[in-house]
Amino acid sequence: MLNSSYFESLAAELDALKNRVRNFIQDRHWLTDGEWKESVLRAFLRRNLPKSVQIGRGFVITKREISKQVDIWIYDSTKPLLFQDGDLVFVPPDAVLGVIEVKTSLNSTSFKIAAEDLSAKSELIRSRSISSRVFGLFSYEDLTGDINDTLAIIKEVVNGQGSRIIDLICLGQSMFIRHWSEDPISENRLVSRWHAYRLERKASGYFIHNIIEAICPYSVSEHQELWYPREGKEQHKIGEISLRDR
Repeated sequence: MLNSSYFESLAAELDALKNRVRNFIQDRHWLTDGEWKESVLRAFLRRNLPKSVQIGRGFVITKREISKQVDIWIYDSTKPLLFQDGDLVFVPPDAVLGVIEVKTSLNSTSFKIAAEDLSAKSELIRSRSISSRVFGLFSYEDLTGDINDTLAIIKEVVNGQGSRIIDLICLGQSMFIRHWSEDPISENRLVSRWHAYRLERKASGYFIHNIIEAICPYSVSEHQELWYPREGKEQHKIGEISLRDR
């Protein structure tokens, strides 16, 4: 049975690693610092995902469009790739299983920009692939403010379009947002809404394990007690918003 202390240890480990490069180079090169933070999260995901699933960064390429750069690709290694050199990968839409954008910190303004960017990538990929399963936004620090304003931004950016949905959001160590297509309490009741949770020092653990669940849903759902703390997260819900409600 997984307990809350494990999720707290994940958040503590991420927090300890995030500034390791900055401790050396300080403010000399922010791009390198950002790339390090992306690589930390990629390493965490590689620990648990099966070998048939690979992690990288790069671009999705279609007949008519090239996406903006993606911080973290999760892709099906059994599918052919257009180009690969180390972590740098150019993929066709059908190989994409998930996309994660990584930020050092987000305030309300930068959150909206990041959400719009990820939502556009979701639309580009989901409209051309049935395999894509999860789109997530991860920020090491949270400066966004009121959670209802944050949820309203998500709703505005997605604009009622299922292809633009952002599935998972982690803001700092304690704020987690998930999109539900089925009610987490009333099974088999279809919904489309985001729940926001305050999970003290556990948000990044929930984010990582929800990514794993999205990629390997059957395995995780059959063994929930091995992947999530017994008490769950619904009791920690602090807000929600529906995709289509006015």
